[in-house]
Amino acid sequence: MITKISMKNVASYKDETMLETDKRINLIYGLNGTGKTQISKFLANQEDENFKDCNIEGLSNEEILVYNQDFIEKNFYNTDKQQGIFTLSEENITIKQEIEKLQEELIGLKSNQDENERKLKENQEDIIKIENGFKDDIWKIKQNHSDNFKDFFEGKMGSKESFFKFINPKIEEVLPLDTINQNINLEELKKQYSILTDTTQIKLENINEISNIEFKNIENNSIFNAIIVGNQNSVIADLINKLGNEDWVKDGFDKYVLQDSQTCPFCQKDTITQEFKSYLEDYFDKTYEERIKELEKLNDEYQNLFSNIPSIETFYRRDILDNEDLEFEKLYFQVKLKLEKNIRKIQEKIKEPSKKIELEKTEELFQNLNNYLKQIQQKIIEFNSKLENPEDEREKLEKQFWEFAIFEKKEIIEKYNKNKKEQEINKGVLDKENQTIKDSIQHIENTIKEKQKEVINIQEAVDRINNYLKDLGILSFCIKIQDDEKQEYIIIREGEDKPSFKTLSEGEKTLISFLYFLQLCQGKKEKDEAILDKIIVIDDPISSLSFNYVYNIAQLIKEIFLRNKDSNYKQIFVLTHHLYFFKELIGFREGYKKDIYTFRIRRNESYISHIDTMKEDEILNDYQAYWQILKDYKEGKIHVILIPNTMRNILEYFLGFIQKDTIDIIKKIENEDKEKRFEPFCLYINRESHSFMGNMSDAKEIDIDMFFEAFKKVFEYLGHLEHYNIMMTKGNQQ
Repeated sequence: MITKISMKNVASYKDETMLETDKRINLIYGLNGTGKTQISKFLANQEDENFKDCNIEGLSNEEILVYNQDFIEKNFYNTDKQQGIFTLSEENITIKQEIEKLQEELIGLKSNQDENERKLKENQEDIIKIENGFKDDIWKIKQNHSDNFKDFFEGKMGSKESFFKFINPKIEEVLPLDTINQNINLEELKKQYSILTDTTQIKLENINEISNIEFKNIENNSIFNAIIVGNQNSVIADLINKLGNEDWVKDGFDKYVLQDSQTCPFCQKDTITQEFKSYLEDYFDKTYEERIKELEKLNDEYQNLFSNIPSIETFYRRDILDNEDLEFEKLYFQVKLKLEKNIRKIQEKIKEPSKKIELEKTEELFQNLNNYLKQIQQKIIEFNSKLENPEDEREKLEKQFWEFAIFEKKEIIEKYNKNKKEQEINKGVLDKENQTIKDSIQHIENTIKEKQKEVINIQEAVDRINNYLKDLGILSFCIKIQDDEKQEYIIIREGEDKPSFKTLSEGEKTLISFLYFLQLCQGKKEKDEAILDKIIVIDDPISSLSFNYVYNIAQLIKEIFLRNKDSNYKQIFVLTHHLYFFKELIGFREGYKKDIYTFRIRRNESYISHIDTMKEDEILNDYQAYWQILKDYKEGKIHVILIPNTMRNILEYFLGFIQKDTIDIIKKIENEDKEKRFEPFCLYINRESHSFMGNMSDAKEIDIDMFFEAFKKVFEYLGHLEHYNIMMTKGNQQ
C-alpha cells in the first residue's frame, strides 16, 4: 500500500510537496491545471525521466492500474481494437466456487503476509533504532577523546556512520578479551601520545642505582657492639670500673691531663701529679687509642658515602620522574634519614666508646629504592626506544588506545550486541514465516491459474460492459469481440460492423473507456497473468459527462471499489475537479467513511502546486468553492488568472438564483461608468461577449483591483452587499 507520494521538479510541482496516507481510499480534489494529472502519470509510469525527482513509498508487489487520458489514448485513440479482458465465466459454478474459495484463502494469506511484512518493518525499524542509539553512544568516544588523540581519529570523524563502520571490526577484535593491560589508563595514554607527537623530544639520560654494599659493611662491623675500655691491669682500673665513669675520665684526660695542666678542674688545686698522669696514660693505652681511631675512620667513611649519594633532583627525568612522584620521594628520604640516624649513632659511640650500639640496617630500604629506580630506568629505555622507532610505537599506542576506548564502552557494546541479536533472531523467525506464506501463496495462485484455464474467457467482460451501457440508457453503440483467436474487442455503432470509437461524442468516449477500465480492474489482460493485489488510480472519469452520468459513475466506483473492502483492491486514488462527484464518493452514511483520506491540490500565485490534507468541513459545494477561490487569492494561494472566470461563475449562480438578467446588471454598471474603468470587467462577465477572453491570457494585463471593485458593485446594485460581505469573510462557508 502506498504510504507517501512525493512530487518535485515536474510541471507545476517546483518545490517538493507530499501526499501522506495510511488509508485505503484517497480522494483528491483540485481545479483543472493544479497538477492532478501529473500524479496519475507518475503512478502509471514511475520510471519516466520526467519524474526522476519524485518518489513513492510503501509499495510491495501491488499492481497499479491507472485511468487517465494516457490510458484512453493508448487503448482507444491509438488503435481501433482493444485487448480482450479475461474474466471468469459464470456458467461453471462448481469451478467458480472453488476458485472463489481459493481466492478467499489467498486473501487470508496475503493479509497474513501484510501483517508479517508489518512486523518485519517494525523489526527493521527496531534494529535501525538500536543501531542509531549505539552510533550515538560510540560517537561519544570521538567527542571525548579526539582532541587529545587527534591523529588516531584522522579520516574517521566525517560522520557517525563512517565512525561506526570503522570501529565495528575493532570491537570484534577487542571485546572477546577478558581484560586489557592494567597499565593502560587515560592519563598514561595522553602522556605517551604527547611524547610521540612532540618533535622536540630528545633521549633521556640513564639512571644508576645507589650501591649499599659499603654502607652494609660498616653497619655490620662488630666494633659498634663492643665495649671499648682502657687497660684493666692499670693501677686505677679498679677505681674507674667501680665508679663506672670511664668515658667521663677519658674526656677529662683529653681536655686537661694531656694539656699538661696540674690544676684539677673541680677543686682548682694542683693535684694532677706526674704519677697520676702516668696512671691514666697506662689505662688509656695504645690498644684503646687504636680502637677509637677505627671508630673515627668508620665514621668518616660512612659520612663520605652519605655525601656521595646524588641529590634527589639528579634523578628527575622529563615525562618520567619529577617532584610530583611522591612514592619515589618517600623511598629516597627513607634511605637518607636512616643513614643520618646511623651517623649520629656512630658519633655517640666515638663519644662514649664503652657503650654498645647497633646501627640500623639500610639494605632493605636501599633495595626498595633501587627497585623503584629499576622501574624508572625501564621507562627511560622504553622512552628512548620510542624516539628511535616512532612508527612502531605509534602503532602500538594506537592499538592500546582503541582497547581502552572500547573497554570504556564495554557495557554499552554488550547491551547493543544483546539487543541486536534478539532482533536478528526475531527477523529470522519472521523471514521463515514469510517464506512459508509466500510458498503457500504461490501454490494457491498456480492452482487458481490451472482452474481458470477451464472457465476463463473474454466474453464475460463484453457482456458486463454492454449491460452497463444498457443500464445507462445507451443503446447506440456497444463493444464486441472482433477476433476470438487474437482476443480483441472493437466498439461499434448499432447496425454497423466496423470500429466506431472515433465517431463517438466526448462523453460517450469517456463512458466506454471507463467501463473498459473497470473490467480491466476486475479481470486481467493475459490468460496466464499472475493475480496480484491492485492499487486503482482514477483521474477525472467524468470529463465531458452530463450530470446524470456523473452520479452513475460515482455509484459504480463506490460499488466496485470503495464498498468492497475485502477484495484485492488494496488502495484506491480518485482525482477530480468536480465537487459534486467528489462529495458523492465520500457519501453520507457510507460504511467506508473511516477508510477515507481527502486531499486538495492548489496552485499559488507563483504557479507552484501544493498538496494539502482536506478536512470534511472544508469540502464545499460548487458555489461556496468559487467564493473560496476569491478568498484564497486574497491570501496569496491562488493565481490571478483564475479570478475573472471565477467571478463570472459566481454571478451566473447568484443571478440565476434571484432571477435577474446579467445583461441588465452589466448595462447599469456601464451607464454609470463614465470613465469606462469597468469596461474589461463588463466585457468578460457578459456571456454574449467572448472576444475579450483571448486578450486575458497574460495575467499582467488584468487590473485585478478593478475587477474586485466592479464585482462588489454588482452586489451593491442588486441590494445584496451583505451577502457579498458574508461570503468574503475569512473562514465563512455558509
